[in-house]
Amino acid sequence: MNPTKADFQSVLSQARELVKDQLALTEQVILDVAKNAPAGISDRLATLFQKKGKRIRSTLLCLIANCGEKPADITRVAHACAGIELLHSASLVHDDIIDDTEVRRGQRTAHKEWGTQVAVLIGDYVLSQSMQTVIEEPERDIPVILSKAADQLIAGEILELDHCGDMALSFETYNRIIDGKTAALIDAAARIGAILAGFDKPLVDKCAEMGSHFGIAFQIIDDLLDYGYGSKNLDKAKFTDLSNGLITLPQLYYFGSCNPSERTEMEALIKRASEDSVPEQIMQKLSDKGAFDKAKATAQDHLEKALEIAQTLPSGSFTDEIVAMFASMSDRGN
Repeated sequence: MNPTKADFQSVLSQARELVKDQLALTEQVILDVAKNAPAGISDRLATLFQKKGKRIRSTLLCLIANCGEKPADITRVAHACAGIELLHSASLVHDDIIDDTEVRRGQRTAHKEWGTQVAVLIGDYVLSQSMQTVIEEPERDIPVILSKAADQLIAGEILELDHCGDMALSFETYNRIIDGKTAALIDAAARIGAILAGFDKPLVDKCAEMGSHFGIAFQIIDDLLDYGYGSKNLDKAKFTDLSNGLITLPQLYYFGSCNPSERTEMEALIKRASEDSVPEQIMQKLSDKGAFDKAKATAQDHLEKALEIAQTLPSGSFTDEIVAMFASMSDRGN
């Protein structure tokens, strides 16, 4: 296979079409969570679940699950996908509270709509329900994988908060943060998909590694999009990470190549990042040092590693779509 560059949204749309039956059942499982919830929760969940994301994690899970010799069990796939997506939704509700984000997917965030106290509890409920979706899964590793992904996600978020505003943040710590808060869930989706495909353990482990590389690249691209670098129709506010004091990969590359006076100046600007025009000044300095290009090259390196593994999967249309997703990820605009 020779992957060619294509628009990521077009590729993702094509991939979702290929696994539309599994994704449709996934949506039904998620909607049933809202329908069966107690009064006071049900209506809020229905509103929350209307704000559907790109379903990248569940689409990847479905694609991998369908790469096996036998057709994957659609019910098991849908429940696993629902677990992944509900866990992701719960994390976004909590993230938005922590970051005081006002807009998510083009709409008001849960805590802005219902208040912080209710939003925290809604996020907790969705997290609980994510585990319930796979509780009857016959392959007992799958609930454990999802639970461990939740642990890693939370640990990654706490580590990020512990290092908020840390101008001495190391590349190692940054990698640990994104391994937890982003890559772990995509790793889990890929691992679960491989199990449902009937792959042997070595290939299951390779699929998880593939998912991890994809997840790291995904987060680095998110870091870039927060600055508006490469963005198109961004559905959330720019400079959110910057205004919240988060040090991300472009800044690490800047600090690795600047002189002491430039570092002092940048640190002062970061402390004033919530002021008008300051983010644009920071962005210009990062651009002048090639920090954005270096970060994008790092993302591309992880995508290349994911592609190497993807090209070893059984050949077919599902594998072709996985390859196309990875090949186009670095140029996604939202």
